Amino acid sequence: MVVRQFPRFQATFSGTLVHQGHLHQIDKALDLSRRGCRLKSPFQAFAGMKVDLLLYIPEHKTPILIQGAVIRWSGAHGIGIQFQSLASPHRERLDYTLQRLETTTSSVTAYR
Repeated sequence: MVVRQFPRFQATFSGTLVHQGHLHQIDKALDLSRRGCRLKSPFQAFAGMKVDLLLYIPEHKTPILIQGAVIRWSGAHGIGIQFQSLASPHRERLDYTLQRLETTTSSVTAYR
């Protein structure tokens, strides 16, 4: 079992990945944490690339903007992205989203 510094939560959101001024659709979000996410996209990513992300979370009217994220890996299981830093309003919305996901996950786990 892998112990992570920041727990991952299954998440459903749409979004856009931006690399060198080009927009690439996020096909499917797989998980989300305070420091990163895993997603599916037709974008040909490789480790070390810097990208910006716009994450459209259903509870929020405006996307969460993540600038300067780094691709950590890419392969059959999707694209792993590490968040470097987030501006205050975006960090607060991400934290709120993660709290809601944690509550939902805890509720689901409690009934299993």
